Amino acid sequence: MELDDNTAGTTLTHATRIRWVDALTTAGWCLWLAYLALVAIELRRAFAITTSRFEDGVWGQRVETISFVSIPQNSIVLLIGALCVALASIVWMSIHPDDQPPRRSLQRLATMIGGISIVVMGLALLGIGGIPFRYADPLADLGALVGRIAGIAVAAASLRLTRLAADS
Repeated sequence: MELDDNTAGTTLTHATRIRWVDALTTAGWCLWLAYLALVAIELRRAFAITTSRFEDGVWGQRVETISFVSIPQNSIVLLIGALCVALASIVWMSIHPDDQPPRRSLQRLATMIGGISIVVMGLALLGIGGIPFRYADPLADLGALVGRIAGIAVAAASLRLTRLAADS
């Protein structure tokens, strides 16, 4: 079966589009909650630290632990949630305005993911600020710096997607 430009958009019915919006919104909420769970785990780990192996003490090690939420391996969960929001927003825009049922959860989700993206950028910057006090190893410093900068990039991508989706 071959599709041309005229038939590609007509395969989704109104009900199917609404189901896709609902599914993508639900997936986005689940991913956002999963990321919040990760943040909670790191906060619990950070405040369980009572003695430090770091040169800058207990608070330096706590900052390092909390800033783990901003490394790309962890913040990618947030980006996938933002992609769900963006895709749901695109599908939502393809539904005629007269046929759109009220949907505030998609806009709220976009706001929540955008907000946590800003928090992630702040935590990454906090982690970057603590790097000079932690290590005597320049290679470890470089790895920590690059990891936090990459986390900022992932959070910025999430923020950009969710801002566009929230404005639509």
